[in-house]
Amino acid sequence: GGYSTPMPMPMSSPTPPPNLQSVSVPSQPFSFPEADLFDGVDNYDLVGTSTPGAVTMFNGHMANTSVLALTVTWRGGTPVSADATTTYYLTNPYAPLGLSGTTNGVAWTATVTGFTPFPATLTVGTSGPLLSANYQDSSGNVIGGLTETYTVTAGGPTALYVSINSASTLNGTSVTSMLSFLVTNTGTMYLTEVQMPVNGTTATFVGV
Repeated sequence: GGYSTPMPMPMSSPTPPPNLQSVSVPSQPFSFPEADLFDGVDNYDLVGTSTPGAVTMFNGHMANTSVLALTVTWRGGTPVSADATTTYYLTNPYAPLGLSGTTNGVAWTATVTGFTPFPATLTVGTSGPLLSANYQDSSGNVIGGLTETYTVTAGGPTALYVSINSASTLNGTSVTSMLSFLVTNTGTMYLTEVQMPVNGTTATFVGV
């Protein structure tokens, strides 16, 4: 028994599975495994890490801390820049109080002046404000401002992308940057793209 010749297949391609439309927002501050990204235009490498820090005082509050480090090297290992940003925050619910860090070797502190939590569910096609902050010098004088927004875009059948867009002015210099995270339907996060200034021009780092 059985057929001696297979039946011809219809000439329509299979329907791809639909894109994932929403996930529960991961806990903040975002935590992700070390990311190794590459800028193919300038031959820069970027290593991104997130590390929990110690509890410390910030503006009179006992705050938890988390450190986001973005280290750029010339391919071959020559250091180019090392930026580390510490977020000071309260828990239950998450509420950021401020930020501190170094950019191109210059130390700064920022106090959060407005905060809008992520929605409980991140949905493709949505965007919104996250926070605003004022940069201050060591005497407490306001020397600039920062705003952060988010955008959620499709990432395939099992994940989506959340991009954090930052626009800041510090001592008269305007800077924009972007961190894009892949969030899976199981809640795992990966840092997948970084746009940031390197040596005066915006570099785009993606997975190799």
